[in-house]
Amino acid sequence: MDERIPDAASQRPLTEIPLAKPRVDPPAEPFARADVDAALVNPLRAIDVVLASPRRLARNVESARELVRLTALLLLCSALFALPFGFVLGLDAWWRVGVLYLGSTLICLPSLYVFSAYLGFGTSFTRVAVLALTIPAVAAIFTAGFAPILGFLRITFDSSSTQIRWQHVGFALLWIALAAGILQLWRCLRRPVTDTNSALFVLLWIAWHAVFFYVLIRMAHVLELSR
Repeated sequence: MDERIPDAASQRPLTEIPLAKPRVDPPAEPFARADVDAALVNPLRAIDVVLASPRRLARNVESARELVRLTALLLLCSALFALPFGFVLGLDAWWRVGVLYLGSTLICLPSLYVFSAYLGFGTSFTRVAVLALTIPAVAAIFTAGFAPILGFLRITFDSSSTQIRWQHVGFALLWIALAAGILQLWRCLRRPVTDTNSALFVLLWIAWHAVFFYVLIRMAHVLELSR
């Protein structure tokens, strides 16, 4: 009979066997001034900064680095990337998409600052502004990507149709872009610096989002984008 002698490792108690340590990703590096300056003049670099690296953007907010430049970049993205979708809607509507997202965000920015301070996210208005401006900047970039699709649908849809019209698709795309902006805010949001009751946190953030959505819906009605 073949009797194998167990090796020493198999005879060790389970509590003594070393377990593989979970992989811990290194902390993200904040964007340097050169990164932000390059994004200010290069649309593709701007998309990389605003969309692709929420952890790095969050690190800039936490460390208060290059916040003024990032604010300028986010404002620029909110205004310029919204233009293609606006031109597809009509020559008289080129400015309305940017005003829809950016205007609604700026109106709700003071309340976001108050909510953030109450929940322990810091008291710097500039930090809160950078976080808030991720909403219109990301939404505008998404509408720029949707613009060729909506343009094609506008050309090919039957203008006499009384059911689904290209304007209805455009309105849905605006909401999809807004959802992307909201999600990017949450991706950039860091943990509170003070202890906050979880139920209170959820309740207050739901309340702020409800106010923001209501303001945005009213803004869409005023701008005649909800028809």
